[in-house]
Amino acid sequence: MSWYAMVKSTVETKSQYNTGFGVLFVLVLVSGLLLFSSCAHYKCDLTYSGPRKRSAEMLEYYSYPKRTIKVKVEKIELKKKYIIERIEFPSALNVFGTENIRFYYYMQKKPGKFPTVLFLPIAGGIDFSVKSCARYFASNGFNCAIVQNRKFSLKDITSAEEVENFFRQTVLDNRQVLDYLVKRQEVDENRLGCIGLSLGGIKASLISGVDKRLKCCILCLAGGSVADIALLSEEEDIRDYIRELMKRGINPENIYIELSEKVETDPLRLAEYIDARNVLMYIARFDRVVPRKCGDRLWEAVGKPEMIYLFSGHYSSFLYLPFVEFESLNFFKKKFELR
Repeated sequence: MSWYAMVKSTVETKSQYNTGFGVLFVLVLVSGLLLFSSCAHYKCDLTYSGPRKRSAEMLEYYSYPKRTIKVKVEKIELKKKYIIERIEFPSALNVFGTENIRFYYYMQKKPGKFPTVLFLPIAGGIDFSVKSCARYFASNGFNCAIVQNRKFSLKDITSAEEVENFFRQTVLDNRQVLDYLVKRQEVDENRLGCIGLSLGGIKASLISGVDKRLKCCILCLAGGSVADIALLSEEEDIRDYIRELMKRGINPENIYIELSEKVETDPLRLAEYIDARNVLMYIARFDRVVPRKCGDRLWEAVGKPEMIYLFSGHYSSFLYLPFVEFESLNFFKKKFELR
C-alpha cells in the first residue's frame, strides 16, 4: 500500500472516533513516514578487506589479573519472558576510581543458550532509551547487560592522562563483564555483541576494538577522536570545561595536542581492529554534541561499515528510537543467523 493510500484510508475512517484521536493519529502517521523516509542507508563498503590483527602489546595494555571474584546477584524484577537481575563485583584492576562493576542483566527465562548484548548508556547514565531498547531485545530472545557508567565529573578531570584512564577503565570493566557472562549457562559465547549510544557508542567502539569475543556492534551517535569531540562539541558541560581550561591559560591548541598524544584509548586509534562487516552505525546529520564530522571520521576509520544517517540533531534523534530498535534488532539477528 502506498503512503497516500495509507493516509487516505486512515482519514476516511477517523469518523469512528468520538474525539480528535483519529486526526492526531493521522498527524503522527504522516510525521513518522516523513521522518523515517528522511534516513539515508548505506551498506558496508564492498572493497573492505578486513580488520587489522590485534598486537600482543595492545592486548597486554587492556589485560588484568585473572582471579575468582565474589559476585553479588539480586533479582529485582520478573517479566513474562525474562528476569532482571542487578549484578555487582569488584574490578580486578582499577586505573580510574575504585567502585565496583555494576550492571543490570535481562536473562531469558526459558532454557537454552541465547545471544547476549552489552548495552552502554549515555554520559548521564541509564535513561529511558537504553531501558526501552533492552526490554525490546529481551522480549525478542536476547540476554541484555546494561553496564553502568563509573562516576566521573568533567570538573574533576585535570589532565589528559585521567581522560585516558577513564576510557581504559571502560574497556577493562566491560571485558570483565564478558568474562562473567560467558560462564553463565544461558549465554551463547559465540553470539556476543554490544550497542552504545553517544558516550556509550564511543565506549562500544573501544571495547569492540579490543575484545574479539564481540562478534558485532552498533554505534549510535558515536565519533572520534576524543580531542576533536572536546574542541568541536557544543555540549554545554564540555564547552564550560574547555572555557575553564582557557581561563587557566591553557589554549585550545595545547588542549588538542595533549588529548591527541596522551589518549591512547581513542575510537580512531582502535577502529582498525573492528571488523566493519559486523558494524552498524547511526550518525545524526545535524549533531553538534558528537559533531557529524567526528561521526564520519569514525565511520571511515572503521572501514566504512553499514551506516544510517538520521535527519536530526543529537537529542532530537530520540524521535527515531522505535526505528533504531527495529533496525538494530534485525541487524543482530542477521549477524547471529537467527530467524
